[in-house]
Amino acid sequence: MRGMWSAPTGITLAGGAAAVVATAVVTAAVFAPPELVARLVAMAACVAAVGAFGGNLTAALATGSIAWTVLNGFLVNRLGVLTWHGAADAVRLGVLLGAATGGWLTAWSRQRLRHRRDVVRMRVWLYGDGFASSIHAHKEASPRG
Repeated sequence: MRGMWSAPTGITLAGGAAAVVATAVVTAAVFAPPELVARLVAMAACVAAVGAFGGNLTAALATGSIAWTVLNGFLVNRLGVLTWHGAADAVRLGVLLGAATGGWLTAWSRQRLRHRRDVVRMRVWLYGDGFASSIHAHKEASPRG
């Protein structure tokens, strides 16, 4: 998106990949292997955070894809073996990519609100606020100047 601040794609992607690995390690220690939904939620939260704080949609979606491979290989399966589990993996991938998009939308909306606030402040600065304008109009109307 033009005009929106975002971290460079490579930096955000590297940070996102590191965050995904760290989240997977913590998640594997905290949740037992049968708790796949909890493991998915933890990974989705990580991906959403990357999207929200990085502000880069490409990097967020790539981080979501990396998170799916880590989730599939280490939290669903064992020893990094990637397999396709049909609809379950499609749902997991969709959740992770949706979390990435949702995180990015959070950053985008925050940026739009900040921009709107800055535009209002700039207009007040350029055209004056109600108090300063009324004093100026009163000074011009008075006979003593």
